[in-house]
Amino acid sequence: MAKDNHHFVSQGYLRGFTIEGEKSLIWEYDKETGSISHQPRSVREICSEHHYYAQKRDDGSVDNESMENAFHEIEDKTPRVINSIEVGATGKKVSLTDEQRVILSFFAAIQLFRVPNFRDGVEEMHRKIVESSLAEIVTQDKQEGKLPPEVEELYERGGINIEIEPSVSLEPMINLAQEGSAHLLKKVWHFATPADGMTFVTSDNPVYFQAPEEYRAQIRYGLGPMHPFSEVTIPLRKDLLLIFSPAVKFTPEQYELLNCTTVCLDKADTKNINMRTTLAAERYVYSSERSEALVRMVAKFKGTSQRLTV
Repeated sequence: MAKDNHHFVSQGYLRGFTIEGEKSLIWEYDKETGSISHQPRSVREICSEHHYYAQKRDDGSVDNESMENAFHEIEDKTPRVINSIEVGATGKKVSLTDEQRVILSFFAAIQLFRVPNFRDGVEEMHRKIVESSLAEIVTQDKQEGKLPPEVEELYERGGINIEIEPSVSLEPMINLAQEGSAHLLKKVWHFATPADGMTFVTSDNPVYFQAPEEYRAQIRYGLGPMHPFSEVTIPLRKDLLLIFSPAVKFTPEQYELLNCTTVCLDKADTKNINMRTTLAAERYVYSSERSEALVRMVAKFKGTSQRLTV
């Protein structure tokens, strides 16, 4: 059967945030309308687009399955690793194999670059390149008297439609994810649990990045998620968060001591993490809980979204 509904946030990952006792149902919060779904949504229906990973073959036909199939391995392995993680008190180490660390780092990196927030930016960059090239050609041909009047008239009234194939962003998506995974492996990892009685939320763009306050004065230009000073967070399940922190200020001995340790958050920090996830979201936030307080918090972030600059 053809795979037409392509997820940019995997179903296996989203199941870590489903309603207690449910395998696939989750509450959906809308930043734009400030509302919660009337009924729980199925993870099969959310964070997906029709033929999102489609690409053209050399013969002009459309391949709707190769890229989707390529994601299967990481989407199959990642939930297994996430579900196997056991955390203890603050400071206790989480035991992970090298393979499990590679799986988690690549998952976080690919999740940054497979969402519309990134892919739309790549397409827009290509559009601007084509528009700039077309403007130069039109200007030069006009100066040399080579530009047909009907083409000039069409160009002047904006009648030339430029269409960019969405697949142009697929290769950058994979290349940057591979590079990003290597950067994340070098950071200090912390596994955080929420305060008692609270849970983590996720979203249609679940990876958040920022410069920790102590490094902000040193950042002169835009900070990306793989910058040595960046702190990257991704909720792994409703009771577990992974934080990738800058390792630049630590000695190798300190790195070894701190890496893969557990931190138990208080209520204020748990709320702050959920605010980060909401800020990063393109539009939708997902939770295992139906909460009016969360509705109000999500509504405050209308019009916001974290985007990667291409």
